[in-house]
Amino acid sequence: MAGQSLMKRLEHSILIADGGMGTMIRHLAPQPVECVEAMNILDPDLVGEIHKQFVRAGAHIIETNTFSASRFSLAKYHFEDKTGEINKMGVKLAKDAVGPDGFVGGSIGPFLATLEEITNDMKAPVEGAIEEQLAEFIAGEVDLVILETFGNSRHLLFFLDVVKKKTALPVLASMTVTPSSTCYDGVDVRTAAGRLVDHGADIVGLNCGYGIVSIEHALKQISDINVPLSVMPNAGYPEKISGRMLYGISADYFAGKTLTFAQLGARIIGGCCGISPSDIEAASVRLRKEKIVRRKIVRKEIHLRQEAPGPKEGILLERFKDVSLPVICEIDPPGTLDISMHFDAITEVHEAGASAISMAENPLATVKINNLAFASYIKQRRNINIILHMTGRDRNLLGLQSFLLGAHLLGIEALLMVTGDPSHTQGGPTNVFDVDSIGLLSMAAELNRGRNIYGKTAGTMTNFSLGAAFNPNMRDQRSQLNRLNKKIDAGACFIMTQPFFEAEKVRMFLETTKDLPVKFFAGIFPITSSRTAEYLHNEVPGIYVPDGLREALAKKSEKEYQKDVGIGHSLELIESIKSSVDGLYLIAPHRDPALLSILVRAARL
Repeated sequence: MAGQSLMKRLEHSILIADGGMGTMIRHLAPQPVECVEAMNILDPDLVGEIHKQFVRAGAHIIETNTFSASRFSLAKYHFEDKTGEINKMGVKLAKDAVGPDGFVGGSIGPFLATLEEITNDMKAPVEGAIEEQLAEFIAGEVDLVILETFGNSRHLLFFLDVVKKKTALPVLASMTVTPSSTCYDGVDVRTAAGRLVDHGADIVGLNCGYGIVSIEHALKQISDINVPLSVMPNAGYPEKISGRMLYGISADYFAGKTLTFAQLGARIIGGCCGISPSDIEAASVRLRKEKIVRRKIVRKEIHLRQEAPGPKEGILLERFKDVSLPVICEIDPPGTLDISMHFDAITEVHEAGASAISMAENPLATVKINNLAFASYIKQRRNINIILHMTGRDRNLLGLQSFLLGAHLLGIEALLMVTGDPSHTQGGPTNVFDVDSIGLLSMAAELNRGRNIYGKTAGTMTNFSLGAAFNPNMRDQRSQLNRLNKKIDAGACFIMTQPFFEAEKVRMFLETTKDLPVKFFAGIFPITSSRTAEYLHNEVPGIYVPDGLREALAKKSEKEYQKDVGIGHSLELIESIKSSVDGLYLIAPHRDPALLSILVRAARL
């Protein structure tokens, strides 16, 4: 079999792979290209000619132009119904170019956000998308499967497991890493490589990333693993000139570095973004001329400080230890620069005995004053603890980490990590979602250990108390509890629930979660109008307003009557549960946030 022939060749030879297919297509195409992989069917002659250029340059391995040809990725360009055709043609074009003496690698790239969790309900569609590409590779008789440019080591393991279950073809599992030689999920490259080998990777690789030198540093960390190594760096950092992204490294420089890769043990050497046929030709000539002598790697033992098991409680929970019943009041930033009502409400609930103020971040994807700025404004004027909500909707990974560093600098004590309500507004804003709530927790937990998600030191350890949300009212409690456990594993040490309206529901919830090592703050929302009750009950998923409360609110139409009924119901609920919960989470009505002071005083009695 061709796959066996490939692995045999790697025992005694260095094989040259091709370079940056996407950058070559965009460089040579007569018109701007949105979807590189669709060019397999839109302009097959161009794709085939680029493959042939790499073969003429000396490449032994040609990758199919299918890196982003999953159903998930193609849907962004409305080509999902052409998934099979694009992958099939990708294999054909590569095989036609490579000839009988070369090898074809079926390329699959990641199609999930870097720190996104592959939840149970996602597994089947993700597996299906992988298998759809893989089926065309197997039918077209590729020589190996290449999983490449994975910044999340857990994603790569998942993709690897799916592929290994479906085929005996060799699999090259290739990571992209940070300048600190860690994957983007914080796993160091050596640990990640070991896990890949344990899961059956036939070849372990490094590709793309932060240029050639960072790949060289990472290669040194894994040079002694017991499978062949592959290295395909990009051509450094691109520069935008006349609307095109151009890479500036010389072919001689790249060729010299490929010699270093070979000395460090790489058996497959090629390129990624910006590496052209002339670069591959220079590398091929250099490697044929030189006698390769493996460098000896001397490893330094690094002794790491032992960390305490479990999530770090953080400063806020430490302060709560001296409070018999902590009470959190959620009062969100206003949507205008008239902050008087919200500021006065915060002052009033603080004086009534609130332990902390919780502030959402643009809830329901509506514009509010930035919650970090509003929190800083409040803290300058009131000595009160703040729990800042943080979502993955509005900022990318860079912005999220900057936000966390800024929150620490401004003295924020706690963070509530939520995925965030997506925007559905016509024409924008766009939703980012590089990470969900679990990814946010992992990111902040790393800063509590003194490093960012790339493994680089933050200069000091932050001391955030990290919280997560939980909805005890959803029908599928099994999946909710499963996700809750993952949030705890990621670093959550306290949980704020969606509102309860019945004491019995609180008791059932506490019984179900009694063995979990976190503090629970039971949500209470005073419903002060019949209209609000009917809306919540009928239109908001996961909210059940008891019949008795809705009937009581509807008895009279007077606003003051309905307000008194709603407050009375909340006061009774607080009295019946306050001796059994870790704390209360009081959620303010939009138009009357100061109302919470009544509930705070009742909780303090």
